[in-house]
Amino acid sequence: MSRHVLSALFLGTFAFTLDLAVARGDIVSRFDAGDEGWQVVSFENLTADNFSIMATYTPTFNATGGNPGGYISTSDQDNGDFTYAAPGKFLGNVSAATGLSYDLIYPVGAINYQPTDVILMGNGQTLLWKSSPDIVPGTSWLSVNVDFVPSTEWHVGTSNGALATAADFGNVLGNLTGLFIRGEYTIGLSETSGLDNVRLAGVSAAVPEPGSLAMMAIAGVAVAAFGRIRRRPPSPHRSRRPE
Repeated sequence: MSRHVLSALFLGTFAFTLDLAVARGDIVSRFDAGDEGWQVVSFENLTADNFSIMATYTPTFNATGGNPGGYISTSDQDNGDFTYAAPGKFLGNVSAATGLSYDLIYPVGAINYQPTDVILMGNGQTLLWKSSPDIVPGTSWLSVNVDFVPSTEWHVGTSNGALATAADFGNVLGNLTGLFIRGEYTIGLSETSGLDNVRLAGVSAAVPEPGSLAMMAIAGVAVAAFGRIRRRPPSPHRSRRPE
């Protein structure tokens, strides 16, 4: 194999591993070791767009039973509408975020209540997302995906407010102060829900993952070593071929 081909191979490997390293810019909670600072926030009435907070609770951390691994859960503890509230690592300037995904399970309770599903608050503005069709969680894990783009599912201020625009997303995500995922799907107090694998996608320039860093290091060492081989001067003792 020629030196030019080897060089191209090494450099291609390096570029590929670098691309892998910077492809991830997500903020994630997998709940494999704890609740990660998430809380349960009970709002007065999501159907009436009353976002006054009745109470705040600590969710239950479950070391097993998630999708996979651990997860957090709660039962209904008051007459408000409970949501899962994201911790600080999901908040702040997340203007580059492209969407949200999460897994829900609903082992106890009839599905008969369908208000707002996701609430984003920031810079004095509130964006509300209501899935169409309705989200219907059950006794098995259900994955939910939400795109941060204007659509008929996103409204400003109230569930029947103006449709959210790109400028509205930019304003709220530029200084996100609240991210809430609805956990209540039953009228009354007889329900339990669980949350796992919350992901805020495309938030910022990524921090390389450990595996990608290792691949980058290996590729870098290989490129450097090959460069040294190419620069090695000919041995003074090497015999010349007779002409």
